[in-house]
Amino acid sequence: MERPTLTIITGSKQTKEVLHEQLEQLTGDYLSIKTFAVDEGLPLHIEDNIILYSSDIAKAEANALSTINGHQLFVGKRTIRHEYIENLLTIPAGETVLMVNDDDQTTIDVIESIYQLGINHIKFVPYKRGQMFYENINTAVSPGETHLFPVYIDNGIDIGVRLFDMATILKVIDHFALDDSIASKVSERYLRSMITLHRKIFAAEQDAIKTTRHYQNVVDTVDDGILVINKEKRITLFNHRLEALFQKSADEVIHRPLQEIVQQELYDFIVYSTDENKFFSMNGVDVVAFRQHMIKEQTVVVTFKSVHQAFEIEKTAQREQDKKGFYAKYDFEDILGEHPVLLNCVRIAKKLAIAEHPILINGETGVGKELFAHSIHRASLRKNGPFIAINCSALTESLLESELFGYEEGTFTGAQRGGKKGLFELADNGTIFLDEIGDISPAVQAHLLRVLQEKEIRRIGGRKITPVNVRVIAATNKNLQHKIADGSFRSDLFYRLNVLHLSVPPLRDRLSDIKRLTNYFVTKSGNWMKVDDEVIETFMTHNWPGNIRELKSIIDYALVVSEGTTITKGDLPHDRLLNKDSIATNYSKLPSSSMEAKEYYVILQMIKNRNDEGKPASRNYLSEESNNFHHHLTPQQIRLRLNDLEVQGYVLKGRGRAGTHITHEGEHYLSQLAARSR
Repeated sequence: MERPTLTIITGSKQTKEVLHEQLEQLTGDYLSIKTFAVDEGLPLHIEDNIILYSSDIAKAEANALSTINGHQLFVGKRTIRHEYIENLLTIPAGETVLMVNDDDQTTIDVIESIYQLGINHIKFVPYKRGQMFYENINTAVSPGETHLFPVYIDNGIDIGVRLFDMATILKVIDHFALDDSIASKVSERYLRSMITLHRKIFAAEQDAIKTTRHYQNVVDTVDDGILVINKEKRITLFNHRLEALFQKSADEVIHRPLQEIVQQELYDFIVYSTDENKFFSMNGVDVVAFRQHMIKEQTVVVTFKSVHQAFEIEKTAQREQDKKGFYAKYDFEDILGEHPVLLNCVRIAKKLAIAEHPILINGETGVGKELFAHSIHRASLRKNGPFIAINCSALTESLLESELFGYEEGTFTGAQRGGKKGLFELADNGTIFLDEIGDISPAVQAHLLRVLQEKEIRRIGGRKITPVNVRVIAATNKNLQHKIADGSFRSDLFYRLNVLHLSVPPLRDRLSDIKRLTNYFVTKSGNWMKVDDEVIETFMTHNWPGNIRELKSIIDYALVVSEGTTITKGDLPHDRLLNKDSIATNYSKLPSSSMEAKEYYVILQMIKNRNDEGKPASRNYLSEESNNFHHHLTPQQIRLRLNDLEVQGYVLKGRGRAGTHITHEGEHYLSQLAARSR
């Protein structure tokens, strides 16, 4: 027996396919279904017993394009597809959501359908064609018309093309006068999906209740008080710790406006302040409130910590760091001077301290770069974390790598059992200060670059990747851009280190601070001595190539040799206090540290000894010979120092077997180094 036919006319191809599939699944055993879509084009004439339109708009558009005849023509009622309702349940309660469709009346119909299903925890605003911005709305929902979403929408949810509701299906069955058992079977098929949906909703509700209880139990075990408000400024979380502080139970305050619960000062801090924390005294308890705004969730989280408890925690952490020596010893108050150039440098350093980016400190030897590094750490958000300083020029390449990055057990002979943590691991959540960064080898540069880029380290000989949260402060007295030009320093590492830059002024640029510094060093020595004005005048005419370190050294000398109660000009080491011209020609090129001076002295002496034998000095020879001076240098270290010496004109480097020769200026420089070391 031939099945009776049903014709469905829709506006779009997508709607046609969805509705055809629905009717086919429910009534396909009993009816033959034909479907047409307006946007695909219609025959000039359509005739059938029943014509079922998907919407009023589809009916109007179809009648304008085609002659349509039928015994009964009607527009079906539509409802949300059950399998997509779960997506709506993920939207937070109280949120305002944009409902998007291509027709105003259909948009209203969709909203009404959702509310009729009992989904009323969100507020819908209907989409209007031509309006591309809706204030305070970041979520949009659409039944298959997602291409109409405004471009700024962050969260778009497609709930699929709506289906015919059960009333429409039963109306079709009734018209064809199908057997009651058939209507019953079709109804069962329709309701089965509804039951499945309700089971999912019930399970989701139970999971949500369990999750909420779990999180509440977690926050109730925390020693700190935790309060959370939503965008309506109503309290959504209030843990047991706060019950004692506010003297109110959680049941009393949950879902109530914040302003009804807290004092005005605390309300203003939570709602309007841009400060991260503030001190409060509440019911006789001193606390610090820490505020964090979760912008995407439009939520504010406030943590209350007892001042006494915070103080004890900080003291405990500080004691542990002090035991290991991982702490900063100085702060900005230890940087002495009132010259504008220094005060400006301190002002900039305080601003840099608050940021989290790497800092490159540049300055001549002895200007106090490490003092600034210590001070920056103590003024930073990491001040309670470890501070670790290392002089990169004082260690060989292999030793520096193992110190910085650690090693695994068995990596080399003598490696300690269980391996060893590197300084980057030990400095986690704190600061590491890399002094003399310009002297590190290419291998260490590559390893350091990875730490800065990936924020993770891998121990020498190991495979495990360990994430680290460390701020790097580096310092150098070298011109790193010149070293980049000669190939001895990586440009990518330079730009990673030089995100924030601080240039510490030399002493000769702030001579007005010399008197204060001199008095400070004399007083600090414990000697009750005066300083003659002639001494200060002499100091004011000196060029200070060694800067503050040199000043302290000269004062220490004068304190030792002085026989009276006043330091006079006669107590000064005059061979170290030449006039400015002499300084410029003879001492401006002296090395920046005693370690560097030792290396220059050893290298130049070895080259001179070799040249006196009528032979050039190769890098390998110099590396091997350095053992006889009890100061081993790797070929890489030799190469770096030879580059510096060549720039200063103290050596001549030949190609290939030509080797290196010391110049006349180099011999004179060697004698200065020898005199300095005595």
